Amino acid sequence: MSNNPYDQIPYRCQPIEWTAPERLAINSLLHGGPSPALKRYRVLELGCGDGANLLPMAYYRPQAEFVGVDGAARHIDLAQSRLGQLNIDNLEFLHLDFRQANAQLMGKFDFIIVHGVFSWVPDGVRDALFHLCSDRLSANGLLYLNYNTKPGWNVRGMVRDYLMAHTHDQGSLREKLSAARIAAAKMARSLNDETHPFSQLLGNEFQFVCDNHDSYIAHEFLAEHNNAYWRSEFLALAAQFNLHPVSDADYNYPSGKVNPSLLKQMASQDLIGTSLDDTVDLISYRQLHTPILSKIPIQHPCPTRNALEQLSVASCLHPAGPHKPNWYQHPSGYEVEAKEQPIADALNRLYPLWPNSAPLNVVLNNHQAFLDDLLLLHHNGLIEMRLPGGPLPLEGSGLNRLNQLEVQWAGYYTTPYHQRVDNVHSTAAVEIA
Repeated sequence: MSNNPYDQIPYRCQPIEWTAPERLAINSLLHGGPSPALKRYRVLELGCGDGANLLPMAYYRPQAEFVGVDGAARHIDLAQSRLGQLNIDNLEFLHLDFRQANAQLMGKFDFIIVHGVFSWVPDGVRDALFHLCSDRLSANGLLYLNYNTKPGWNVRGMVRDYLMAHTHDQGSLREKLSAARIAAAKMARSLNDETHPFSQLLGNEFQFVCDNHDSYIAHEFLAEHNNAYWRSEFLALAAQFNLHPVSDADYNYPSGKVNPSLLKQMASQDLIGTSLDDTVDLISYRQLHTPILSKIPIQHPCPTRNALEQLSVASCLHPAGPHKPNWYQHPSGYEVEAKEQPIADALNRLYPLWPNSAPLNVVLNNHQAFLDDLLLLHHNGLIEMRLPGGPLPLEGSGLNRLNQLEVQWAGYYTTPYHQRVDNVHSTAAVEIA
């Protein structure tokens, strides 16, 4: 068995929707950050695992160049094997330690993606990772780098310590996983009838372990390192490497939304503690952040009207029915009313096009008057504003070559817009070594 801890911790990789280059770029644009051009660009993923995130990116974006780096030889071997089956030439995988990778990589990158790495490495590797990202990021580029967050991981970290103690004497990873599941299930059962709020919170956290797959438990609760940070701590570290916050990549997804009424309440009642961000995380019991960083500090948080008018829009909102005219429903079940008839007309035009988009000036007459309404829908995750360029659209029906392989590999397939679609007929399983 390899002495590299990354080889010994199997992590089930999958496409991470908000890491797609065009999603990072539109997110940054709408928050006043830089927006790399999507005609030609370079993407680096550090901690690429078996390539599940990069392979569909490269397949649908032939105009771009992709490089994946991982410290686990087993991961890179699997990624190389899958790349050979897919037979595309704009992606390469490299087996490199992050501390040596900077010297061997060539040129700058417009997008750097680091998912599931930062909190899970020792401080020296963490700083080397920051240095590598700062050095290799282009002047106008974007860095995505997620991490485990306090206060949620204050409690989850205690659960981790408990499970680490219960699995310390176990030999193989499979034995540790079995012991961790048994210990977590016992604790969840013993806390099930408790009425104290902390006991209920702790019971939910142990049940969270029981409900998750083996690779997640191994990565989060049994790996050697797992460091959580307050938002202010993370941003202070990033600033040392001249990296500045733009926004969270999942800010308009359920996982990353912040209720606007919470911010108003905090301001009106003087609830701000160490910092606004830390207090929001405290009240929200935040467990994960997905920051986008750049080398350019944001001066104006709102994009220009000229920039917005270059965008396209896509919508999966469908009419709620004849009993509710001008009401539209999202696949999540959320409903929204189009109070202006031009917006309703636009949504009616866009729905048959989904998942493809149309330029604003095509789908909406006098679109300048309705930009704020469209932005509000986008910020709530109900429609998608898109930049020119992006992935190749679907051709025809059925699964393409990538999709067919993904179903064999992992039981799902990825759309051109980097959305995962589960295939319920697959029996693919994750190997735990």
